[in-house]
Amino acid sequence: RWLVNGHGVNADATWILDHHEVHLMLHTNPDGRKKAETGLSWRKNTNNFHCANTNTRGVDLNRNFSYSWNSTAGQGSSGSACNLTYRGPSAGSEPEVQAVEAYVRSLWPDRRGPGQNDAAPADTSGIHLDIHSYSQLVLWPWGTTSTPAPNGTALQTLGRRLAFFNGYTPQQAIGLYPTDGTSDAVSYGELGVAAYTIELGTAFFESCTAYNNTIKPNNLPALIYAAKVVRAPYVTPAGPDVTTLSLSNDASGAGVQAGVNLTLSASVTDTRFNNSNGTEATQAIAAAEYYIDLPPWAPGAAAVALSASDGAFNASTESVTGAINTAGLALGKHIVYVRSRDASGAWGAVWSVKP
Repeated sequence: RWLVNGHGVNADATWILDHHEVHLMLHTNPDGRKKAETGLSWRKNTNNFHCANTNTRGVDLNRNFSYSWNSTAGQGSSGSACNLTYRGPSAGSEPEVQAVEAYVRSLWPDRRGPGQNDAAPADTSGIHLDIHSYSQLVLWPWGTTSTPAPNGTALQTLGRRLAFFNGYTPQQAIGLYPTDGTSDAVSYGELGVAAYTIELGTAFFESCTAYNNTIKPNNLPALIYAAKVVRAPYVTPAGPDVTTLSLSNDASGAGVQAGVNLTLSASVTDTRFNNSNGTEATQAIAAAEYYIDLPPWAPGAAAVALSASDGAFNASTESVTGAINTAGLALGKHIVYVRSRDASGAWGAVWSVKP
């Protein structure tokens, strides 16, 4: 709703939809969902070939994915049909898992080698978010071993960014407990796409009040941030964020007359990580810039430098400012894109405003 209703109104929602794709898979276990709607704590599908005619029948779909299936010697899933984490008779045996795997493979190319320690290239795009309940965690691969994934450092950086917004604990997935055959298997394990599981809230069945007052407002900013950095999730999260962004003479969104000079003011920071489980390195801000109408990656985009308000870039949080001359702009709406770079050379996410 934030994306669709915000398109053409909210500058960030507009450019995210104009330049990215967001795919929502709302029900990947429809039969199990119907069981849960009766009040049962049901995590499996309803395949009656396994533990037939009981409330523990079926296969745990999040143990049935092909990559890493049954790879933890029974620690991460069960071979017993009546167990709640029953992995199924073979890798990818369930039609729900087959559908998800086929869909994910249709979205992204394979950019990771076949070896467990083969890293995806740093410029790999795409993010897979699997939203679960509960535990208030942001998890990334691997769940099968305590050894970090080959892209583990970058996965950790983005995980700590996401956890900054929702306040959850960021950790490698095995820190919760060992798991194998999970949904990130095809996206990260097979294809090299950055993959996360976000464990929402404090109960499997949250009240509407808890969801509306806490879970949604805490997690929506994390989802928006993920949508902003999806072009380069192994690179962009290492760079600074823009935390405030405003334009003078903007007449409260009513527009400005052509030729009027605007003053752009923003605050940029390299500090927005959740450091509750380890500490992410931060650097001083080194530069900031803005673009009009075209984002930095678009052909023909022209950067205009912003200045540190105190005269020098030398702190991890800086106020920046610059002038925008609207002379020559066509009548209509124009998006101003702002980003910042830290001393490590990393450019952060784009943030925007619509004068």
